[in-house]
Amino acid sequence: MKSLKIAAILLASTALAGCSLLYPHWGATTFPTDGPSSSSNYSPSAQPTATASASPTPTVAPIQKATVNILQSSVDATAGVVDVVAQVTNVAESGGQCTLTVTSGSTSKTQTVRAESNVDTTQCFPMEIQTAGLASGTLLATVTYRSAGYIGSASVSLSK
Repeated sequence: MKSLKIAAILLASTALAGCSLLYPHWGATTFPTDGPSSSSNYSPSAQPTATASASPTPTVAPIQKATVNILQSSVDATAGVVDVVAQVTNVAESGGQCTLTVTSGSTSKTQTVRAESNVDTTQCFPMEIQTAGLASGTLLATVTYRSAGYIGSASVSLSK
């Protein structure tokens, strides 16, 4: 039994010694650091002095066209509302706004809701406008999306 323990210790020692043979340069290179060198001859550089220079002209990103898609639109005569669900298909971002404008003749009503990213599209929160005060007949429902970088709209005709 004693020889079995000795054999196990020798086997473990040989295996551990083999690790140093596989990577003989362990510790020969230093790891990169984010700070100054730890050598004793390090001296901080002089502080920069203020010089007059032309301020850079701010660049403004151009507004791109948003592709608005009206997924669902309906007039609920019993409830007296126009319901619209829309999305922007060419951008996925949060922070924009969707505005629903329902027009009948010369009368318009609007509602603005938030929009948020949904994987690869931007979803407008559901929109609803009361039909009271709008004339019977054809209604024009227009959804406009606006954000810092995009703007676009889509329309659909509905019957009241």
